[in-house]
Amino acid sequence: MKKKSNKPRIIFFLPVFSPGGASESIVKLAKFLKNKNYSISLISIGKNNYKKYLKKIGCEVNEINNSRALFSIFALRKLIKDDLKKYYRTILISNIHYANIISSISRYKLEGIKTIFTERSSLSELAIYNNFFDFIKNKIIYLLARNFYKYANVIITNSKFERNYIRKTFNVKNVVCINPPSINKIEKSPKTSKKNNNLKKIIYVGRLSKEKGVITILKALSKLSNNYNFKFEIFGEGIEKKTIVNFIKEKKLLKKVSFKGFYKNKSKIFKNKDLFINASWFEGLPNALVQSINYNVFPICSKSPGGNFEVIKYGKLGLVFKTNSSEDLKRKIIFFFKKNLKLPYQTRINHLKNFTQSKSNQDYFRILEKLK
Repeated sequence: MKKKSNKPRIIFFLPVFSPGGASESIVKLAKFLKNKNYSISLISIGKNNYKKYLKKIGCEVNEINNSRALFSIFALRKLIKDDLKKYYRTILISNIHYANIISSISRYKLEGIKTIFTERSSLSELAIYNNFFDFIKNKIIYLLARNFYKYANVIITNSKFERNYIRKTFNVKNVVCINPPSINKIEKSPKTSKKNNNLKKIIYVGRLSKEKGVITILKALSKLSNNYNFKFEIFGEGIEKKTIVNFIKEKKLLKKVSFKGFYKNKSKIFKNKDLFINASWFEGLPNALVQSINYNVFPICSKSPGGNFEVIKYGKLGLVFKTNSSEDLKRKIIFFFKKNLKLPYQTRINHLKNFTQSKSNQDYFRILEKLK
């Protein structure tokens, strides 16, 4: 029988490994831990969009070929059991509520494995649904999470809001907050070269889905289009794009709004911009909101469940509006225009230290070292 490795094994389980904040955070952490002499395996259901890069840096990538997350339980369990035969110390890190439930079931009665559940969004999103089927599904996930979360060795959240929510609602104590690695370095003096100081450039950055509230932003801007000189740029793709395009046509905003698609280079997104708007119904801790502050772009965000209010330092680094209220958002945009609001330099720099890649990696490393 082959001798087990003394190198600690980390298994990351993220069902949907597509471009976005959660995937990028895991890839950054995997690279860091690989350099700390951990053996890394990443498991997704279906395609892993980072597979080529992850293999290049020496990580193992497994893509479970199942159409639904629920059907992946046995495949995930087999992969875990295979690792337990090869490594003395194995830690499973799963991401998002339904994946945490699947992980808990998959590792049932398996000895020698420790589990970390991470919440990169907010469990409060389960209270939002589009139809009766969604209502039943979300209710089941919530009840299962409430039962299974107590079995995790550690639960890690992106925001203090979610940490406190889980502690109180699920009555568990082993919950810690680690902010995501939203920025690689702090941009102390982002370069700007605006040609037209009268024109305000407003941006949205993120997935084009209903809960991101892009329609709320457009409703607010449609009420300002005749009185204020602005351009609104949308960075991102998603299933809601057709609905958004139709709304833009309906409100005669074609000359004011443009779609930019997905940009990997954050500097190109935020350079020379004036205002960033986040209108989500719920959030974990949005990378784009942190990046707007890093590039000195003033943010307005919804006061939704999650980490928005923490990112803007409870109003010291931005404005908040009532979630889903285009009227309140309109008032905050007008206030921004009239006051020509800017971010305070030292407060911005000091606060951004909480969201660096190095801090997030070290926080995870300390927890993993205790679990070994």
